[in-house]
Amino acid sequence: MRVVTGDQIREIERIAIHDTGIPSIILMENAAIRLTKHCIEAVSNIKNANILIICGSGSNGGDGMALARHLHVKGIKIKIIYAGDVDKKTVKNDVAINLGIVRKLGIPIMQAQQNDNLSEIKSAVENSDLTVDALLGTGLDRNVDGIYKTLIEMINNYAKYIISVDIPSGVHSDTGRIMGCAVKATQTVTFCLPKIGLYAFPGAEYAGKIHIEDISISDSIKNRIKIDAEILTNDEAKRLLPVRAARSNKGSFGRIAILAGSNEMPGAAALTCSAAYASGGGLVCAYVTQNTAAVINQWQREVITLIVPEKNGMYCKDSLEAIKDDLNRSSVIAIGPGIGRSPDVTEFVHELLKTTEAPVVMDADALFAVSGNTGILKTLKAPCVITPHPGEMSRLTGVDAAEVLDNIIDAAVNFSKKHNVITLLKDAHTVIASPIGRFNINTTGSNALSKAGTGDVLTGIIAGFIAQGLDVYTAGILGAYFHGKAGEAAGLKKLNYCVSASDIIEYLSDAMTENP
Repeated sequence: MRVVTGDQIREIERIAIHDTGIPSIILMENAAIRLTKHCIEAVSNIKNANILIICGSGSNGGDGMALARHLHVKGIKIKIIYAGDVDKKTVKNDVAINLGIVRKLGIPIMQAQQNDNLSEIKSAVENSDLTVDALLGTGLDRNVDGIYKTLIEMINNYAKYIISVDIPSGVHSDTGRIMGCAVKATQTVTFCLPKIGLYAFPGAEYAGKIHIEDISISDSIKNRIKIDAEILTNDEAKRLLPVRAARSNKGSFGRIAILAGSNEMPGAAALTCSAAYASGGGLVCAYVTQNTAAVINQWQREVITLIVPEKNGMYCKDSLEAIKDDLNRSSVIAIGPGIGRSPDVTEFVHELLKTTEAPVVMDADALFAVSGNTGILKTLKAPCVITPHPGEMSRLTGVDAAEVLDNIIDAAVNFSKKHNVITLLKDAHTVIASPIGRFNINTTGSNALSKAGTGDVLTGIIAGFIAQGLDVYTAGILGAYFHGKAGEAAGLKKLNYCVSASDIIEYLSDAMTENP
């Protein structure tokens, strides 16, 4: 499903209004009709419910005014708080029309003033069964201040239940950044196409349950602008899964080379191997140190283990010399989990990247090995997926981790464009970016995944999908999606506190077979 920036949704609306001839007030009316349904559902179990609609002076506030009218004619008790001057002549036309209507209908309107009536506003919020946030929309480009800041704080502190219109006020529509403060909604009703800021953290934490509502803008209009951002729905994810032909063999589903583990971290290799099989890979071959092979053989009998020369229990240049011809027969190479850090490991990783002709999935210590020379990624002969967490991304880019987290979309997209790789930047909602600027925001997962080893599992899942013929971008998107779904499934069975990385592998089949 496509997701859009504030500028993109405004361009879509401009086309609908000026090129197609749909009056803007009709779009506002359609939004209000969709909102009405959700507001009525929210108070359906409350007798004589009171609904408070807090409106700004822009189009978002106009939606709120139109909503007030629809609820009023259904006999619901409505009150409006307006963060503007009800008599000001510069109010936008559509907003002014709806403001005029609600005044003529006698719907109570309280004008919000910073110092004069705050106690009255507080009382109105406290005594309402539902508060509708129609303050600020997708055009916000600076930190919230003044009466808007005060109203947002009132909503968060005193409202019982909150529905935000289009996007929670204070959330940046393009990045999910919190612009000083933001409404923490119970639900958000967004229109036409969902906004990026609803899914990128921290905005995703403020959106609550998201409803995407049609306001009668056709797909032909939406298709007239280039949209690079997407989220994956369950139906879409199922359709992207590799097709498994009835007449097939292990070779039909790819040969996966795993370069992982060391004497200190052999379990990382075992997790990666098991995950590659669990996601459908046909043959997993682990090129590992002797101690790592012993752990894998105890864990996963189906993995082929080939012992490589080592130095101090880790990979070295001699490791590659022994296996490089064999590696190029692989459908994909997964490298990095648990391989450790040393000059010899760094040399091993660099030499492999210079010579391999197979697609590569890079994680963990392999990313550390290239952090001093990221230019090597541009020289790869085959596609590559890197899977850094924010700390690893900080090391790769030289940008502080807090700055990476402040806008992970730009961090991922810019790195992909610069280094010609697929960047899967892990976060509560992971971003998967391509070199041409496309990106996907993954919406699955939970804090059950905040455990050691879950990244190793993700590496194996992605490798398994690539081995079955998916392109590396799709494999990254699908890997993140089902990795997250498996974490959710495991958390339901065992509680998030108790989930381990091996549980993600165990519940991957549940995630991939769950009904949409």
